[in-house]
Amino acid sequence: MDINPIVLPSWLTEKSVFQQGVELVINGYAAPSATITLEIVKDPTDGRRVSKLDTEYGVILSLETTTSGKGRFEFRVPPYKASTDTYTFIFSCFSESVTIKDIRCGDVWVFLGSELLSVPISKANAPATPMKRNVMSLLRFLTPQRNGLNEELKEIPYDPQSYYKGVSWIKVTDTKELSLVSSSAFAFAYELAEQIHYPVGVVDLSYEDSTILSWICKEAFENEVALHDLVESQGLLIDKKTYDALLDEDKERSQIARLTNEIEENKEVMDFDLEKNERLQGLKDEVADGSDLDFPNSSSARSSGSKTSEPLSASAAMSLDFNLFDQEKINRPKSDKPRYIKPKFRLSTMYNAKLAPLSKMTIRGMCFSPNNEESKLMRYDLLLMGLLETLVSVFEPKEVIEDDLMPSFFVVAMHPDAVDIDEPYAVLEFNENLSAFLRRLTMPTGIVSCHDLLLPDKTKSFILGKRLSVVALGNHFTQKMPKSCPECIGAERAGNKLILSFDNLADGLRLTENESILRGFSVCGEDRVFYPAKAKILHGVRVMVWRDDIREPTSVTYGFTPFPHDATFKNLMDLPVLPFRFDRDPAFYSPDLFFASCDKLTFVGKKTRDDEFERLKVFRTFKGNGAIDTDTMNKTEGSSSLHIRYETENSLYGFEPVLSYASIMGPLELPRRRRISIDVFNPEQTKKKLRIDGFKGTADIRQQLTWQTLILDYEGEGNIILNDLKIYIEDTSRNGEIYIDNIIFI
Repeated sequence: MDINPIVLPSWLTEKSVFQQGVELVINGYAAPSATITLEIVKDPTDGRRVSKLDTEYGVILSLETTTSGKGRFEFRVPPYKASTDTYTFIFSCFSESVTIKDIRCGDVWVFLGSELLSVPISKANAPATPMKRNVMSLLRFLTPQRNGLNEELKEIPYDPQSYYKGVSWIKVTDTKELSLVSSSAFAFAYELAEQIHYPVGVVDLSYEDSTILSWICKEAFENEVALHDLVESQGLLIDKKTYDALLDEDKERSQIARLTNEIEENKEVMDFDLEKNERLQGLKDEVADGSDLDFPNSSSARSSGSKTSEPLSASAAMSLDFNLFDQEKINRPKSDKPRYIKPKFRLSTMYNAKLAPLSKMTIRGMCFSPNNEESKLMRYDLLLMGLLETLVSVFEPKEVIEDDLMPSFFVVAMHPDAVDIDEPYAVLEFNENLSAFLRRLTMPTGIVSCHDLLLPDKTKSFILGKRLSVVALGNHFTQKMPKSCPECIGAERAGNKLILSFDNLADGLRLTENESILRGFSVCGEDRVFYPAKAKILHGVRVMVWRDDIREPTSVTYGFTPFPHDATFKNLMDLPVLPFRFDRDPAFYSPDLFFASCDKLTFVGKKTRDDEFERLKVFRTFKGNGAIDTDTMNKTEGSSSLHIRYETENSLYGFEPVLSYASIMGPLELPRRRRISIDVFNPEQTKKKLRIDGFKGTADIRQQLTWQTLILDYEGEGNIILNDLKIYIEDTSRNGEIYIDNIIFI
């Protein structure tokens, strides 16, 4: 007689971690209508001998049940406390037996989502901090293939999978497999285990080429009417036949890419294959018969960054706006061939391949990172609700008696690298709405930002993992730790100053290393025009913000610019304060006047929209020769002034802030400003003049050893608009020097 094998959940393997403090549910299959037993053995990790009378070790649990007519069984294991001790699970049915060794009881976390959480250890650099062996031994990871495929599964299935094939938990001693683990997940687990001193397991699911649409199960789209209508209006609800057609087109496109590469390689050696070229053209014609669903593709689908944007709404479904397409594109003639939907926008693919096999797994919490393109999606709150419904359907516990056992949900804010220059405020509004959504949930939540990590750096993913661990500790283990990145929660006016309060301070706020000035704030008056403001930390817990020429400030922003290179202050746990605007009333937000303080020679930005972030020069010489430095001793405002030693050309020296960088998003418009004010110091006490292109006349620089303020009127009509700001020093001497500080538009 054939004996049915015992089939267990694919997340229950050797080296696995199960969640402490809550009941563990184990579902599986064996012979139908048969008796199956579970025996749990516990052994001390240190290998010491244990007395037979010690009930803490040895066989600590024996359970027995009868399988259903289809062979299904379920065991419910009572809660255990976290420890470093070793568990062995033994399942027996007839003569069949399965023994799973080296199991630990601790905390289990799930990482899912896109780019920022999916960078493997092999492509990242860990910070130069020695790893502790006793902490490393506490870490376990379950990492299926990033794209959800394996040797047996060549395509993402239309229906959910029940099991992973050939996937098992790994330890840090499994060095080859460990190199594929998410570096953020590793840093998170390490930092957490170092504090709680018991095992931490991370189910590492994140995949760069995925979106939230691919993580939501089909049942969520079917059950939630508003969510169903949203995706249906975009043509994303497809049947299996259409899905199979998309998979066939994937193969065609893959062939096109391969043939194109081969033909180009052959051309380099003067070899042209006519047959191969004809085959390529045929494939291209076939693919071109359809149309691409470049989702989302309409300007109305994006957060436009307009001044009239409304806060995230919890309106009823009937009032929702689902217009993600231009009407022209919706009404255009349909091809017989279905629209091609990019893999990342196909519903439920990551759920089917990577989430569904984790059914009934008990966890502590989840960390999610959105794809860069998700800032273009409207009604992201509906998609987040669909994601949460999906996660609740997969993971345990679904009901908890004690609040501290409720699983948590942490989200990584979108990075400024996702900014579209044409829709520059979309990412800022996306993060705003993300934070607003999380604050409405009753489960433990947190948002972690990385807007201060602009420069390409292979340690960035490790830093992000560490920040997530801080939030996890604050939500689950100690009230002294922050539960999220600090956010502004209130403002009081005191004269011409605003006093801001923040949550999640931990032990207080601090300036970033090597900074002496708090930057990134702007204020406005009744005219709702924001301009850069001065700011000061008060007693480490509040911030005072003001601008001398605004007597009654009405609102404030921090880092509310698409590329917030000045928004770098943090709490003492190294979590950056989230960029914010205090209200969403119509306003003109301050352009990036990065140069005006005259105390930095470089900043982090992008030369062109397609470049990576890099350190760029703030000022350059365009006439004559000059050496531009900063001086921390001789200044009027801020941390330093510009000290320029120059050589004239035809009695002129010219310098300017570089306003042509893509991240500056010029031209800069300055409403209700008609003049420019510049502080100048003339150390040589020789006769000089200053003039600026676009501003009237010249200003005499007095021959005295004191700072002087020079003011010039704008030449144009209406608001000041700066494509550039060319500043000239007129000096009849061949060589000279000058100090410049505190450029203000008034």
